[in-house]
Amino acid sequence: MENQQFHLTDAQFSELLLGTTPSAVQAHLDACSQCSEEADRVSAALGSFEQQSRLWAERRAASQPILASHRQPAFPWLYRPQAWTAAALTIALAAAIAVTVRNDITVRDDHRRAVPQQIAIVGSAPTVSPATLKADNELLSAIDGELRADQSTPATMYGLTAASRGTPARTPKRIANE
Repeated sequence: MENQQFHLTDAQFSELLLGTTPSAVQAHLDACSQCSEEADRVSAALGSFEQQSRLWAERRAASQPILASHRQPAFPWLYRPQAWTAAALTIALAAAIAVTVRNDITVRDDHRRAVPQQIAIVGSAPTVSPATLKADNELLSAIDGELRADQSTPATMYGLTAASRGTPARTPKRIANE
């Protein structure tokens, strides 16, 4: 009868409500009517609470609108404004390049059509006097000498030198047709 002197502690009641009932607690409940009634009353209260909770959840769910399940779209990038902006800019850039290239080709074609083709007319060469030939050769020699003396040519500015391949520079000479 020692089990009747001491009643179940709060920890033992908690274990009982959680479903982990040690054999000593079950033996005490079988022997002590006061603890057994207390356990039944708490168990009934919890059962009522569980039932009321379910009813409340069911009523709340019934009052809420039913929402369609949210499905992931097949192409989520279609719903992003940045993707559309990037696509539009790409298309505009491609169109601008195509128009520019086409205009450039058209301008070149128009230029080719606009430039008259030069036709070489083969005929007899004009007669040049020996005095004119001599004056022309002297002028060309003087220009050649000045160019050789001038060290600020574009080639020397970049450290390039004109290497001769063992052949002296020739000045063009006209031959008179006699």
